[in-house]
Amino acid sequence: MFTRKQQRETKCEWRVGRLDEFVSRYNRENGTSYAHTECLDIKPTGGKTAPKPEVLVTDASGRRMVIERKKVVWPTFFLLRAQNEQDFANIIWQRTHGLFQDRCYVLTVLTKELENLDKYAVQKVASEIGSALVGSNPNSLPLLGSTPIHWCFREADISEYANRKGIVVLWQKSMTLEDFNSNDAIVGTAATMKKEITEAVAKFTGFEDACKVVLLDFYGDQLSEEDIPPLLDRSAVQQIIDEIWMTKRDWISEDDYEIGFQRIFTWGRLT
Repeated sequence: MFTRKQQRETKCEWRVGRLDEFVSRYNRENGTSYAHTECLDIKPTGGKTAPKPEVLVTDASGRRMVIERKKVVWPTFFLLRAQNEQDFANIIWQRTHGLFQDRCYVLTVLTKELENLDKYAVQKVASEIGSALVGSNPNSLPLLGSTPIHWCFREADISEYANRKGIVVLWQKSMTLEDFNSNDAIVGTAATMKKEITEAVAKFTGFEDACKVVLLDFYGDQLSEEDIPPLLDRSAVQQIIDEIWMTKRDWISEDDYEIGFQRIFTWGRLT
């Protein structure tokens, strides 16, 4: 499944948005020497400015490249759900601080029941379940609850988390074959890609002499990264765009990964 680590917003995405890492990768692959020149898409206080790409980079010979970074989110509620899940887990850990440290325990929660809750509702739900865990007897596990949402609390199998102690929060999709239709994910993601790429084109006005690159960040959990490149509708890509890249996961261990980059489109103009 592809799930991009969300970055906090900032005025310039050169570092926080990992565009510095992208340019470094681009230089290695293409034998170029682009370096940061200017952050372009910075919103002024109390005013408006014409839309521009995120950054401008220039190499030693004066060649320019502009990069526009776009989010591709599908399903549309994915980021809200991901934030709800993180907020929920943080409150559970806060409420049970110092408890359940003798071994590893698993709290399983139905993801779909958090999808439409706002921040305060999530806090209330997590606090209620956290209170139930604090007042529970470890000898009575597993515990099953249906209020305020469905949840299960149990000891983890030794094979699951051999070297971990405390509470692990797991999110269960609870999807049946009837609930999940891969065609919906394919159609939805492809349509969102097309929309974001179309919006990126407007950012490149005035940079006709530069190499124009779109970097797509994907947020979702219903397709694999390998599913993404074939979804790009090349006939819909306007000629003003020279290259399209996507972020991807480069695994460094069984549990962690770094953000990598993959080119999925080019007009053949490699600078």
